[in-house]
Amino acid sequence: MDELKNSFNAINIPVALACDGNRRKELNMIKRSKGFNWGAGAVSCAYWKGPLLRDILIAAGVSKDQPEDKRLWVNFEGADEPNEGKYATCIPLEYAMDPNNDMILAYEMNDAPLPPDHGHPIRLLIPGYVGGRCVKWLKKIWISDKENDSYYHIWDNRVLPSFITEKDGEFANTMFAHPDTACNEQNLNSVIVKPAQGERIRLTEARRGKTYRIEGYAYDGGGHQVQRVEVSLDEGETWLYCIRKFPEAPIRHGNKFWTWLHWHLDVEITHMLRARSITVRCFNVFKYTQPSQPVWNLMGMMNNCWYKVKPEIVEDGKDGVPEILFRHPTKPGTSQGGWMKPSAEIQIADAKQDAGTPQKQFTREEIEKHDKEDDCWIVVDEKVYDATSVLAWHPGGKAAILGHAGKVHQETSDEFSSIHDGYAYQKLNECTLGVVTENVKNFIKQEAEKAAEEKAKSTKGDQHIALQKHRWVSARLKSRKDLSKDTREYTLKLPDHKQALGLATCQHIQFGFHFQDKMLIRSYTPTRPILSSEEDGTFELVVKTYFPDDDQPGGAMSNILDCMPVGEEIEIRGPTGDISYEGNGKFNIEGKEMTFKRVTLILGGSGITPGYQLISRILRTEGDDTRIRVIDANKSEGDVLLKEQMDQLQREHAKQFKITHVLSHPSEEWKGLKGHVDKDVIRENGFEPGDGSAVFLCGPPAMIEKAALPALKDWGYEEDRNCFGF
Repeated sequence: MDELKNSFNAINIPVALACDGNRRKELNMIKRSKGFNWGAGAVSCAYWKGPLLRDILIAAGVSKDQPEDKRLWVNFEGADEPNEGKYATCIPLEYAMDPNNDMILAYEMNDAPLPPDHGHPIRLLIPGYVGGRCVKWLKKIWISDKENDSYYHIWDNRVLPSFITEKDGEFANTMFAHPDTACNEQNLNSVIVKPAQGERIRLTEARRGKTYRIEGYAYDGGGHQVQRVEVSLDEGETWLYCIRKFPEAPIRHGNKFWTWLHWHLDVEITHMLRARSITVRCFNVFKYTQPSQPVWNLMGMMNNCWYKVKPEIVEDGKDGVPEILFRHPTKPGTSQGGWMKPSAEIQIADAKQDAGTPQKQFTREEIEKHDKEDDCWIVVDEKVYDATSVLAWHPGGKAAILGHAGKVHQETSDEFSSIHDGYAYQKLNECTLGVVTENVKNFIKQEAEKAAEEKAKSTKGDQHIALQKHRWVSARLKSRKDLSKDTREYTLKLPDHKQALGLATCQHIQFGFHFQDKMLIRSYTPTRPILSSEEDGTFELVVKTYFPDDDQPGGAMSNILDCMPVGEEIEIRGPTGDISYEGNGKFNIEGKEMTFKRVTLILGGSGITPGYQLISRILRTEGDDTRIRVIDANKSEGDVLLKEQMDQLQREHAKQFKITHVLSHPSEEWKGLKGHVDKDVIRENGFEPGDGSAVFLCGPPAMIEKAALPALKDWGYEEDRNCFGF
């Protein structure tokens, strides 16, 4: 990496990158293909920085002049190991050696080190080519005199004739290996972004002179410019000319356009009210345009037909005012709601599959009990599965599944469909238990609609907030401070221009770290900022490092943080957690407003951090008279986290706050409680149940499930009414 960065000149150019499966779900509504249900969002545009591949090859001894009587190939292989072997592909060497093609070995994206999801530390970037040729986690480059014959070069990123409906058979084998079926250059495409799927315009807005801006994107492959974009409001009978907007400095070598463009058209809302549809098409430098109808193919690749949004009048709003509702062809993943409906062939196949599914029905309460590693149920497409046996061998690691254990939400179905193929669905069917009830179906639908509204709001929210629920962002380690032999205080810097973390009190941040075969995810609760006045573009964590020894392998994420160099980046996402504190005893718990003025916290080990966040917020907020009692369980004095801070808060707020430490293996000098959390410890040091009293727990499962919860229930506390887990 040092040689690549220091010994070669780098270029930093904007390039649009699109999956050749972009818009595949539209084809999957006609007939199921062999690919995931991508919507129209499998495309992006970013700045990519790195040296030209051509310069690297020349430095390695490859001749600038290629033989005219012999074709050579340059091959690329990634470090990842998917199911069918190494991911490898190739392109003609003469293409790579042409300096006008700008092939890059990219190590930066948008002026930051390449993120893990995008191929860290090095990625091949071929401007104008489909994403499948731009190999991530690049490990190996070599020259050959024949085309690459690896599995993913032959059996992926291909467009076959529509009459080939399966991968097996002599003719299919021949066509998959034929160079004419390979997807290399991106194809001409355009998409409507606004009005968005599910967007509404009140009919009261439809008055003379009131306009709406229709917006979208367009791109072409091979460096060809999109020269014209048109929109039709009458199913293609007439067309309106759109304004194109290119990114800054889009042209390379005088005639190469590697970027997408944004386009818009202002129309009167009254015209949209009368529109039969809103349809977009575009033209390239060859005056070629998109086809009006989709062309199905086995791999679901290169769909670029006219993109059509359909309006309809609805009267289901809260105040009864009629609205124009806009529907795109599909919603990504398994979500329903687009105007395209599954074909009769697909409906018959689904009916056959459902006929073989056990019909036992499960309620939300039954499903939510199975949320542990030794008892893991998930809900996908309204069916209930016992995924416990999958955890041990799941290629993505068990954390990816456990994050959905016992959860009843659309997100599980969406994530599963976005990254799994037909084989994965077959394995999933082996775990089938039954289906959800009608009430659960309605709950999933309602929660999905709420989540979509929140996501839409978050994209339009405060641009100074760093955390995003649905996207990983990078935080840089600024400093590490030793608090004890195994406990560290970490200060992390938020991305540039982001001053606020965006975390409510009692909520958590997910940390993500990529290994070769999986992504490690752990949740932490910052100890700063607590108040909005403390937001300064950084946040702090106190983490105990569980070092490996002869008896156990140690804590994975805590050891990574402990040895991570200052200045390195790690990915974060959030907020997570169903509990947030809003002040003056008011909590929001799973969307319900609850008020408790007497709060007992039963915490163990590193579970102290969400408790500390709540305690500090209450005691440092003027006028908040909520009373707090804490039972903090640990093994020895050295295991007690944040003891100085807690003791100081108790001295300053003795009438409002009391903390009791319980140690199971203390030294002889220890003057506090000795032993374990039990019924007597809880009753002597917590608030008794009653109006305005609640208990919040966070700690080792054994302590919570075997000691604390039974004692609390025996005392009169009830789970989900006045007893909750962080």
